[in-house]
Amino acid sequence: NVFQRSSNRPMKHSKFNGEHAYQDFEDLKHILIADINDTTAREQLDHALAYVAEAQDQNDSRPSSADVVITLKDLGVDAQTIIAALLGDPRLREKLNPLQIEQEFNESIANLVKHVHWMNTFKAAAETLEDEPGQVEALRKMLLATVDDVRAVLIRLAYRVQRLRGLAHEPKALQQSVARETLDIFSPLANRLGIGELKWEMEDLAFRYLEPEQYMSIAKSMDANRIQREIYINNFVKRLLQILENEKIQANAYGRAKHLYSIWKKMQRKNQQVNQLADLLAVRVVVETVPQCYLVLGLIHGLWKHLPQEFDDYIASPKENGYQSIHTAILGPQQQIIEIQIRTHEMQEFAEHGIAAHWRYKEGSSQDIAMEKTIATLRRLLENQSDDEILLEEFKTDFFNDRVLVLTPKGAVMDLPRGATALDFAYFVHTEIGNHCNGAKVNGLRVPLSYPLNSGEHVEILTDPNARPNLNWLSHRKKAVTTAKAITAIRSWFRSHYKDVDNTQLISGKYLSGVGAHKIITASCCKPKIGDRIVGVYQEDSSIMVHRASCPKLSNIHNDHHILELEWGEQTNKVRIPIHIDAFDRQGLLQDITTLFNQTQINVLKASTETDTADQSVTMEFLIEINSADQIDFLLKRIEHIPNVFNAQKST
Repeated sequence: NVFQRSSNRPMKHSKFNGEHAYQDFEDLKHILIADINDTTAREQLDHALAYVAEAQDQNDSRPSSADVVITLKDLGVDAQTIIAALLGDPRLREKLNPLQIEQEFNESIANLVKHVHWMNTFKAAAETLEDEPGQVEALRKMLLATVDDVRAVLIRLAYRVQRLRGLAHEPKALQQSVARETLDIFSPLANRLGIGELKWEMEDLAFRYLEPEQYMSIAKSMDANRIQREIYINNFVKRLLQILENEKIQANAYGRAKHLYSIWKKMQRKNQQVNQLADLLAVRVVVETVPQCYLVLGLIHGLWKHLPQEFDDYIASPKENGYQSIHTAILGPQQQIIEIQIRTHEMQEFAEHGIAAHWRYKEGSSQDIAMEKTIATLRRLLENQSDDEILLEEFKTDFFNDRVLVLTPKGAVMDLPRGATALDFAYFVHTEIGNHCNGAKVNGLRVPLSYPLNSGEHVEILTDPNARPNLNWLSHRKKAVTTAKAITAIRSWFRSHYKDVDNTQLISGKYLSGVGAHKIITASCCKPKIGDRIVGVYQEDSSIMVHRASCPKLSNIHNDHHILELEWGEQTNKVRIPIHIDAFDRQGLLQDITTLFNQTQINVLKASTETDTADQSVTMEFLIEINSADQIDFLLKRIEHIPNVFNAQKST
């Protein structure tokens, strides 16, 4: 057997190094015609290149299709897509009309170019900042193009990657506008189409412009330990490959780079700094067949302790976009956590290129079925008769998340986006169930409505005909709901019940948290409505102007201390409860308990601890403030699950 050893493969975050991938247009031609055997296609490509070369302008900062087609070539698209991408160069829009393209090339290429130009028309000039209506128009056009001919969207995505690569010398406001739009629309769409290679690069580049200090801090931290990480991973991979070789399993294994944006998201989720994250080591194993994937998994789990909570089998249950792989995490040498992905070569190709290379798969294959499923999902989203705000909200959240499967009291399976709460579940069952919800049980125990659901749990919603939605449910900090369906339903309820009340009266201190005694003014530029995501801007007279968070005028406000995060919410009667905890002392015990309080939005008013050095026992007393007394039983059980805690109860 010949084993492909890739333990010395460099771990990079992007293929782009700031240089052109070709020396001149003749060199570009040789790169593009490689693997193209059709004589007509070669002639058409040569003809299209001639148009592009003639239209080049060094003073034009817009992406050149000559650079864009290199990205598409790497994805493995067909010749027609390459030719259409060349002719879709913005410099050629006025020089080549659709009829001329059809006559000189063919109808299919002409239609592709027409779609590419059409998707670019949602903003008149590249320098204008996008607002939410502009985003929705762009989204609708991209969805329409996707269901008509997905290749047009692939070209548009490649153009966006090149746009991001060339943003360094643009004004800061434009950089942030393009970056925000990328994370809202382009990156999720690349993810849904399964094109991981473009998704990760777009997210990292957008992150660089939106959070430059965080980006540089993480990048420097990763570089500081890069050599040690690569030595560790290389040694681990060599050992793993030797084990697989002994078992006659032909495999390729290598360390894979953790993308900076994904690291930052994990930092946000775990509330940790990058040097506190324990899972920055990652390895990918690629084998020939599906049975070998499970053999490799068994060998790895047999040699190293694995972390059950980090195991996912996306081969048995593929993601919505067709992605397949086994994910696991182990405690490797020196007790370092290593994330491992195991997949076949075909799965690896699909994970990187997705729909971009769909014609290479057999009709009826899992990849072909995934493509059809993706197109059908996007078509349903587009055909849904909802207003622009709901369309954008659903696109940004529900349609691109991993899923959790939970059970109703009658045993029916409910498919929800990962991160969905008990209250989200109520609204998925029925809008009226959500509107009259006053509690929830998971596996028979009372839980907060903000409890994030896990696959396999039994969920029961408690209702009261006199209950109604609470404006606190829309608080982004409390995360009572995370799905577009629930958010939209709650907003609709409030807007319908307050439709006869002047909107300016609704946006007042009574319904907002974080404004104190300041006078509240509603911004006329974006006209925020009750339930919208909002921020406040301090005025010279000490009043606070309330804007929608998506208002484009916020980009002109440069002093960060003038911006105030606001939350919708009604006054509630908090419940104060003293609790007593008994445990065996260990390092980090108090931190684990306070972290749990933070995760469950518990306010700690008093705290005291006392350790008996003789037997290392510790007693803790807390006075906490919670939204409802119903939360306490669930909280105490969660505390008792913390290692070394053997008793948690209410104090008298």
